Amino acid sequence: MKKRIVLVMTIVLFALVFSGCATQRVAVRPFSASVSFPAEGTYKILGRVDYAPSQNTAGYLDFLAYAKTVHAETDDVVNILVDTEETYTTTSGPFGLSVALEKAVYMMSGIAIQYLP
Repeated sequence: MKKRIVLVMTIVLFALVFSGCATQRVAVRPFSASVSFPAEGTYKILGRVDYAPSQNTAGYLDFLAYAKTVHAETDDVVNILVDTEETYTTTSGPFGLSVALEKAVYMMSGIAIQYLP
């Protein structure tokens, strides 16, 4: 009877060790910032624009094009903040912990302005 209990406990232990488990963790952190307004000239502030681009369209020109869809008279986007949201997967298995980056999403935010003559 003792051998059978030890055998069952050993099988259960191996099943737990080799099955492992996975958890996800999301971290949002600042990536970069360009927080300045034009020094000279007159301009009109149109409003804040938030943009969550795909990995292939994370540039200023794409951000400006998106801002023009929100505010048609946009000439420039200033005070730009870029944050990144990273999703990690932690897996435990027979060989210890493994942490892998699943995806990273960039979020851009800025103020759309229109230059006045």
